[in-house]
This record gives sequence, structure tokens and C-alpha cells, in this order.
Amino acid sequence: MQKRHASTHRNHKMCQIHIKPKRPFCIAHILLVACFVWIATVVQAPAVKAHCDDADGLFSFAKQAYQQGDYETAIAEFTRFMHFYPRDERLPEAMFTTGMSFFNQGRFVKAVDIFDRVIQQFGHTDDAVESAFMAAQCDKRLNDDDAALHRLNALTHERFDPDVRDRAFYHMGWLFLERRDHASAGRAFDAIRDANRGIFGTDDLMRRLKDLEQLPTKSPITAGILSIIPGGGYLYTNRAQDAFISFVFIAAGAGAAWESFDNDLNVIGSIAAIVTLGFYSGSAYGSIGAAHKYNARAYDNFIYDLKQNRPGPVPSSRTSLYLSPRKDGAGLMFTYFF
Repeated sequence: MQKRHASTHRNHKMCQIHIKPKRPFCIAHILLVACFVWIATVVQAPAVKAHCDDADGLFSFAKQAYQQGDYETAIAEFTRFMHFYPRDERLPEAMFTTGMSFFNQGRFVKAVDIFDRVIQQFGHTDDAVESAFMAAQCDKRLNDDDAALHRLNALTHERFDPDVRDRAFYHMGWLFLERRDHASAGRAFDAIRDANRGIFGTDDLMRRLKDLEQLPTKSPITAGILSIIPGGGYLYTNRAQDAFISFVFIAAGAGAAWESFDNDLNVIGSIAAIVTLGFYSGSAYGSIGAAHKYNARAYDNFIYDLKQNRPGPVPSSRTSLYLSPRKDGAGLMFTYFF
């Protein structure tokens, strides 16, 4: 019994030794947590100021990347800025510059998406107006002239500033010219107010557009009729080489068919006649197409020359930077002319 009691006493003593270290460990843990809470409370106010400094630094870094042509970095940093500071007053500029970064990369679909977001969120602000013009340019690059004209036409509404409307009419006029619709182009240019006609060179444009009526053209009907003579239609449209090839092939085919029939080689003669007839009809069809191409080329050359010597505020670099007055100062605006 004594041995059993001693054993029990020893086990109890061992339990005391095992439990005893837990108490100081728990106290130290509680003190450590309390210390962290106190530090967080003390530095809470300075942390807010650091938060603002981070916004300025992030915006400046993103803008610098854009100015240096590092558009991928600019997109990433402006995206971070918009995510973390959605109520910052520079948000419209950040979104617009993000769209410009996509545009300069040739990613026009992504650029349109960003510009549309600026238009939807910020109404008739300067950034929204510039976004509308740039979205129209993206549509044009995507070969969707109808969408570009729709956007520009929306900017001609009376709720916009008159200078914005005149600028929209100016760009609409050039789009119509590129679509070979000089009548609609003339109406668009003529809609520009007298106050800005000198700035956009509207009167000079209207005078030069009258020269379109004197452009040398070829009649598709005449080309088709002259094709009765092998190669005649091509010769009429100044395509002498095609005219010569057409004449040689048709004459040779006709001669081969005649010779075959004359020698009672009716099968060979029939094949030669069918082939020759195909060349003959193809020559007539090609001559009509050549007349259309001649007229289109003459028109395009005229418009190209007009663009190279276009009057108005469009610099040769097709881009410009200018200051836009605002209530809280001024904004630096980037414009791409098309």
C-alpha cells in the first residue's frame, strides 16, 4: 500500500510539473497580441496619409510609363489605380489614358470598351468627349465606318458645345469622303459654323471638292461595248498590257477553232471555240471592272492629295497636345486626328 501511494504521489507531482509551464506561455501570448493592437491604434492616422501618397505615386508612375511609350505597364498600373481608388477625381483621366494605351498598341476592341465606359460614367465631360472621338477612330480602324459615323453624329447634338459639334462635322466630312460620298461630305463641311470655318478651312475644302466633277473617268458601259473588239475595253481604260494579252489569246483561240472546223476536227474545234468564248466574255467583264477600278483609283488619288494638303487644324503628325481649362485648373488633352 505504501508503494502504491508513493507511486500515486509521484504521478501527481509529475502532472504538476507538466502543467506549470503553460501559464507563463499564455500570458506572454496575450501581451504580444495586446502590443500589436496598441501599435495598430497608434499608427492609424499616419496610415491614412500614406494611403493618399500611394495614390499619387501610383498615378504618376502609370502616367510616366504612358509618356515613355511603355503602354503595357501603363495599362497595368492605371488598372490598379482604378481598382484601389475608384473615387479619385483623376479616375476619368486614368480611364481615358488606359484606352489610349490600348489604342497605341493597336488593340482597338479593348480601347473602344474603355472609351465607352468613360462616356457612360462621365457624361459630357472633356474626357468623355475625347473618348467619343477616339472611339470613332477605333471603329474606323476596325472597318466599321457606320459605327464611327453614328458616334460622330451623336456629338453634333445641341447638348454639346458648338466647338465640339463643328469638330464632329469636320471628321464626319472626311469619313464621307473616304466612303466616296462627296455629296454627304459637302453637307457635313457646310454645317460647320462661320466662327470655325476659317479654323477648319471649310471654304477651301468646299472649293476643292468641286474639282471632283472634273475628274477624268471611264464609262463602264463604253468599256463593255468596246470589248466587242478583243482587248478594246482594256485599251479604253489605259490597260494596254491586258488589252494585248486579251487580243492575242482570243485571236489565237478563234483561229484554232476555225482551223479545226475547216479540217473537220469538230470536237477539237468545239473545245477551242468554248475556251475562246470564255476568254472573250471574261475580257468584256474584266473591261467593265477595269473602268470601275479606274474611277475609284482616280477618286482615291484625289482624296489622298486633298489629305496631304488638307486645310484646317490637323498637323502632319496627326496628333496634338493642348490644355483644356477646368474648374480646378487645366487638363492636358491628347488628340489623334483622322
